[in-house]
Amino acid sequence: MKYLLIITILCACCPFIMSQTVVNGNVVEMLTGKSIPGANVIAKNLNGKLIGFSSSDEKGKFSLKINEPVDSLFINATMLGYKPYTAKARVDGTPFTILMEEGALQLQEVVVKADRIRENGDTITYNVGSFAQKQDKTIGDVLKRMPGIDVANNGKIQYQGTDINRFYIEGNDLLGGKYGIATNGISHDDIGAVEVMENHQPMQVLRGLSFSDQAAINLKMKNRSKATFLVHGTLAGGWSQQPKGALWHGDIFTMMVTGRYQMITTFKGNNTGINLSDQLIDFTSDRTDEGLEGYISLPTLVTPNLQRNRSYLNRSWMVSSSHLLKTSKGGELKAQIDYNNDRVTALGASSTTYFLESGDKMILEDRNSLAHRNAITGKFSFEINEKKYFLNNTLTADVSWNDLKINTSGTVHNTQDARSPEYSVSNLLKVIKRFGNNKLVTFTSRNEWISLPEKLTVYREGEKYGENIKQHSFYTDERASFGFVFNRVLLSLEAGVAGYFRNLDSDLWGITNENLVDKEELTTDYLRIFAAPKFEWSYRKLELTLNLPVNLYSYFFSGGLRNRTEFFLSPSLAARFRITPRMSLTLRGSARRSPASLHNIHDSSILTDYRSFSSGVDDYYSSSGQSLSLSYHYRNAQSGVFLMTMGRYGWNRSKFGTVQNIVGDYIFHSYRPQPSDSRNAMAFLNVSKTLDFMRGAVGLKGNYTRMENNILSQGVRTDYQSESYSLSPSVNGNISSILNWTLRFTWDRSVLKISDMDSRRSDNFIYSGNVTLTPCPLITWTAGGEFYRNQIETGRYKEMLMLDTKLTFNISKRIEISASVTNLLNRKNYTYTTYGTLSQYERSNQLRGREFLISIYLKK
Repeated sequence: MKYLLIITILCACCPFIMSQTVVNGNVVEMLTGKSIPGANVIAKNLNGKLIGFSSSDEKGKFSLKINEPVDSLFINATMLGYKPYTAKARVDGTPFTILMEEGALQLQEVVVKADRIRENGDTITYNVGSFAQKQDKTIGDVLKRMPGIDVANNGKIQYQGTDINRFYIEGNDLLGGKYGIATNGISHDDIGAVEVMENHQPMQVLRGLSFSDQAAINLKMKNRSKATFLVHGTLAGGWSQQPKGALWHGDIFTMMVTGRYQMITTFKGNNTGINLSDQLIDFTSDRTDEGLEGYISLPTLVTPNLQRNRSYLNRSWMVSSSHLLKTSKGGELKAQIDYNNDRVTALGASSTTYFLESGDKMILEDRNSLAHRNAITGKFSFEINEKKYFLNNTLTADVSWNDLKINTSGTVHNTQDARSPEYSVSNLLKVIKRFGNNKLVTFTSRNEWISLPEKLTVYREGEKYGENIKQHSFYTDERASFGFVFNRVLLSLEAGVAGYFRNLDSDLWGITNENLVDKEELTTDYLRIFAAPKFEWSYRKLELTLNLPVNLYSYFFSGGLRNRTEFFLSPSLAARFRITPRMSLTLRGSARRSPASLHNIHDSSILTDYRSFSSGVDDYYSSSGQSLSLSYHYRNAQSGVFLMTMGRYGWNRSKFGTVQNIVGDYIFHSYRPQPSDSRNAMAFLNVSKTLDFMRGAVGLKGNYTRMENNILSQGVRTDYQSESYSLSPSVNGNISSILNWTLRFTWDRSVLKISDMDSRRSDNFIYSGNVTLTPCPLITWTAGGEFYRNQIETGRYKEMLMLDTKLTFNISKRIEISASVTNLLNRKNYTYTTYGTLSQYERSNQLRGREFLISIYLKK
């Protein structure tokens, strides 16, 4: 019986939730019975400890969530114009009514200062008004100033260096992972506070036991902005000197938030360098274990360290509409439809040097490219998220058409024309049911179909050659899990079956070479049976999580590859020690053996661009590796201090090594049947601190990466090591409401060391900042820019100063007219140096020239 009990425990499943007490009630006037919105309601235990906080909504209702067992508590309520309320209450599930009596309060002349950041348990609340500046338009502009929060230009948010897992508006996940629409669209003037919920578990049925190291963001709207149709937009026109012609920009953003319905619909279009497709990225999508990757990879012009709108020569349109409706039975219906159209040109020159034992090889290229993309996405879901039950079914369809044409002159004159449409349909169903207080059953079903046809045509010296590729796949994954809690231990077992069915047809045409395999029809399928025992244990300040996933693959190949069966075990262990409620230390370790990437298993030689061929492997292979990481988090919201640092080291080993051979003007990438080892290291630092005396903040970011590997180059084994360093301090602040500023300095270094050759190094320095002056409520003037000092080669630097200015007339709170000039000095080219595998790239890309724009901003 003892052994039977042990076996039963080890076969347990999925996460569970600790019981959580909820006290609901109403706040009303004692005499009239009229609801009182905005009252502060707090709960304290019998020892006087704060255990819950809430505020009444527009109907006077409140809800207190209490995470510790209590039979009775004290409820306090305060509201300006009313006498403070205190009463003892029994916790028995009965709604509680707070009767507040009007009372006059005589105040002396005082200055009231609201806290910029408040801390309540695992919830950090930022006061939006105390971080907003005169020039800010969207909530994303304000989030960038909040310590501990990082916002990318596309709207992606990280808290303490980790991606957030949910973005809520008044507690509802309207946009899913496409919250870039909100960060780049919602007016900050409609948001009263930003809540960061640390260690957030989105599914209520899992809260309290399934450990999470990710946070969620929740926007708390101002009362006047609720249940109101909000709309604002911009219309602008002007002139550009490079590319020469008219400029235009327009956008309209609409939003409504009520108790049962939420909506955001936005339309944007511009040719001013704003990338709209990035705002439609799904940052939190639940991706599958398998997906299709394209083989054709044409070089596109990028400008590292430079703001993308400086070189993005575009004509872009985007429309997005998202809707959420709560049903009468507690469910949520969500629909999201997006359309994006981009037409982007780019011009630039490059010099690529390949470092070889026999002597360096240089390729010169002048490129003129035109890319055109159309994409439509539809996402529809139904969800029930309750303490005892969770259900979500999401249907997604994506269709995109991608065309790219590049004219290249230099060492090899040619024209490349690539087409790569993509079609996909997927459905994800997840059901979790809780039985009693300590048992959970989960069922998950995922099915996805993808088609990715590609075509590359190269025109060179009167001849034509290219590559046709057809790929399509179907992936299915059906799994179930059972789990229960035994004392402080969560034991769970997830098991299921998955299938992947993939076809690849490749056809290299127009090139005759006996060393190239020009055609292939291949299927790479597998069936997988898996089980994933999981052990979670918490005791006081320590949390342990042990995963032991086991996978059995049965592969079925066509062609010369033989079918085979492979077994994989990849254990991982994580230990988090909460030193204090504000400080934690996490150690993670893993050892894995991973299945082969089916993308690389093929016999054919695939033309990836006009001078590069990629050959796969003709045998199954797997890889193995180990990794260790250590992270430290600290935050003191009241002092405005946020710190996160992390270090990671990993070892990897593969059955095959990589090969690079240069023959004439062509480059051949392939694999060799010889084990290959690599090592990598990474360190990251992010620290920030508010400066309340000037309503600002100071921050410091640092990053270090190192990779050691080897490659067979021209028949010679070549070891190489690449390193990169980055350090970026910043500060922002203001003097009263008249003057505010933001300053940042960034230093980047790239190092490449190849075998016994001398190491090569490139340093880049960026000084950036802006100043905004508001001499009177009617006028706001902003000036800023960047100064770049890029190392091109040893002892040679390229320097460039970019300046912008903008003058805004604040006609009223709802109307603004502005005139702006970007790239005031009319800089037209940006030059930099980067390193690849045994190579160096020196590039000069064309920039957007001086641009003048007049715009009008309207807000309802």
